[in-house]
Amino acid sequence: MAIDKKYYSFMPGLDRIAKSEYNKIQAEIIRFLGCSKQDYYRKRTCYPNIPAHIKEGIEAIFRQFDINAPDQVWEIWDSEME
Repeated sequence: MAIDKKYYSFMPGLDRIAKSEYNKIQAEIIRFLGCSKQDYYRKRTCYPNIPAHIKEGIEAIFRQFDINAPDQVWEIWDSEME
């Protein structure tokens, strides 16, 4: 039996960021993930089976911008909902 994937999007958190702050948080997340801007755009909408330390790190970045609740940062869905 295959294990279901969970998909994570931090777009709900980004939607709470003021436009004037967006470039700052984007740069911080790209630096944290060590990825290209193109990879960032993909990961912000669909990050499958995100490792716990990455999820916690992204939540810590959002806390710097006064978004403290994980349910304000993430949208999470199962693979069966694709």
